[in-house]
Amino acid sequence: MKRNLGAKNALYPMPVVIVGCEAEGKPNFNTIAHVGIVDHTTLSISMGKIHYSNQFIKENRTLSVNLPSAELLERVDYVGIVSGKKADKSKVFKTFSGALKGAPMLEEAPLTMECEVIDIYDRPEFDVFIVRIAGTYCNASVMTDGKIDYAKVKPFFYDMPGFGYWNLGNRIMNAYTVGRQYNEE
Repeated sequence: MKRNLGAKNALYPMPVVIVGCEAEGKPNFNTIAHVGIVDHTTLSISMGKIHYSNQFIKENRTLSVNLPSAELLERVDYVGIVSGKKADKSKVFKTFSGALKGAPMLEEAPLTMECEVIDIYDRPEFDVFIVRIAGTYCNASVMTDGKIDYAKVKPFFYDMPGFGYWNLGNRIMNAYTVGRQYNEE
């Protein structure tokens, strides 16, 4: 029998990303796990209003979304627990720039996206940035047959209720195949 847990968000674990922005002329980074797909070129990024980065993202209307590998876990956790108000996080990662100003991307992250802010939803405790992907950059070492191979990327995930990090499990099947075997009888 199922138990009613109340109005709890149970869509965890979520992928961990590093959001990059330019803050007072320097790269600044924040660890975020509240990222969603709106459509093929649009993402939602929900960031608590307490974050130092938010004001600069609103001002510049650009940011980067970086999918780190598990090898970067210590630095990823660090930029999530230390505020840019108190610490200069510009040297934690090596960065590069794409076409957008104010969207520093991580050289060490296997997969990065530079994004333009197209809308902002003002929630009581969160700013939800709706962003359009302007460019996606991928290390050749994490590609197989010209496509991103997430087993090589080695992303990790965050579990809010348990405050833990999880790794990616095994691929269990190709999509759009097993359903063809289903018979309602």
